[in-house]
Amino acid sequence: MKNLLMFVFVITVLGCKNNPKNNNETPDNTEIISGNYIFFDDAAVLQNDDEIYGVFLNDLAKELNKKAAPLKTNETDMVNVKVRGIVSTKDDPKILWEKKLEIVEIINVSAAKETEKILKLGTE
Repeated sequence: MKNLLMFVFVITVLGCKNNPKNNNETPDNTEIISGNYIFFDDAAVLQNDDEIYGVFLNDLAKELNKKAAPLKTNETDMVNVKVRGIVSTKDDPKILWEKKLEIVEIINVSAAKETEKILKLGTE
């Protein structure tokens, strides 16, 4: 099981790409998504109870990473986020998750509460 989870994480790390967007308007086809966000080695994933989204590393994702950094004790810690974004299922050569998220607004960032459902990478 640990190998499978590590494989999925590695695919995610290798699967993200930069997709900057210079549009300051909020598109009509956006959704508000809350969940656990992790950024590690130029890859980002947002996971909630229903889905896992590969996150495009646009300027807002990079800003989210900066806001999340002080809330983490380890580089691989997740943070709770609420963002508005555009969800797509189109194929992407770098993001291999079925659903991809382009963040268009950061609504909230907070430290994750410790639960047994949060995936911890590495050994303790």
